[in-house]
Amino acid sequence: MRTLWDVASTNPGLTADDKAAIDARFPPAPPTVSGPVEWVKLNEASQIVGRYLLPEQLDIEYPILLSLAARRGLSNLDVHKKSAEFFEPNANGDAVANGAAQAAKKCLAYLALLDDLQRDFIDTRNKRELRMEVARRLLGYGCILLVVAVLPFVILAVIATWQAPATGPGTLYSSNPVFGFGLVMAFGLLGAFFSRVTQFQTDSPALSFDQVMNSYRPDVLRVRLLVGMMGAMVFYFLMRSGIVGGTIFPKLSDVSLSTVSVLQEANGDTTVASSKPEASGLTILLPSTELAKLLVWSFLAGFSERLVRNTLDTTVAKAEQAKP
Repeated sequence: MRTLWDVASTNPGLTADDKAAIDARFPPAPPTVSGPVEWVKLNEASQIVGRYLLPEQLDIEYPILLSLAARRGLSNLDVHKKSAEFFEPNANGDAVANGAAQAAKKCLAYLALLDDLQRDFIDTRNKRELRMEVARRLLGYGCILLVVAVLPFVILAVIATWQAPATGPGTLYSSNPVFGFGLVMAFGLLGAFFSRVTQFQTDSPALSFDQVMNSYRPDVLRVRLLVGMMGAMVFYFLMRSGIVGGTIFPKLSDVSLSTVSVLQEANGDTTVASSKPEASGLTILLPSTELAKLLVWSFLAGFSERLVRNTLDTTVAKAEQAKP
């Protein structure tokens, strides 16, 4: 821009005051930062300098900007391509005469294209900042929810360590009707959060301000997490009541934690499987198959709002048919 201005400053239409005012917009040394304020100043300087570019400069700069607009896929590119006729040579191959009217048309076409490009760059920058803001927000929520999901396992493992001698392996809490209810809610939250993360992965290349306001504001995220947790709770009681059942659903009476003995080789290397296994005296806690099913369905109930809604609609329809 400084180079363009050094040439454009020779424009005979410039007054001394105008030249001094534009010169003042250029810092004595190039800025060392590139923040929003610096870009605003640069855009303003570009627009002001563009009014005084010589016709020969416009002939060079306009095709450059037009090529940049084509690479960026400017929405109104066709309009600017049509304006390119002001810069094309005439039928004899000579440059179009640079009369006052023609020079004015060139200047207006250049400024219009420059303004649209600046808007496009600003929009791109805003979208990039929106994506970063949403990504940071989701990262924070994700870390918290992972702790919430793991915490019940830690609590159950500690309790299992205390009570295992009395209850025996594989029977811990299996007779309790609300066993794992905290895990159900935690995995419902994880499912709801995962649905938002996957949506963000899809939306992020063209994330708009309206999408952020409608889907990723903190209040909206919390409502989505609440819906996921409630959906998992409702689906849990649908399975507990027997309204939803089958081999793919957990048998809640068998939901438990299992203890598995760790084996080791004769030389003392601890492994789960060995050609010459022997008891190491160590045990680990693992969720039973039924507990794993319960957590998967809790996650799905939180992930898919339609799962619980469709199940409830089907249940209501069956109840209506069963009326005498």
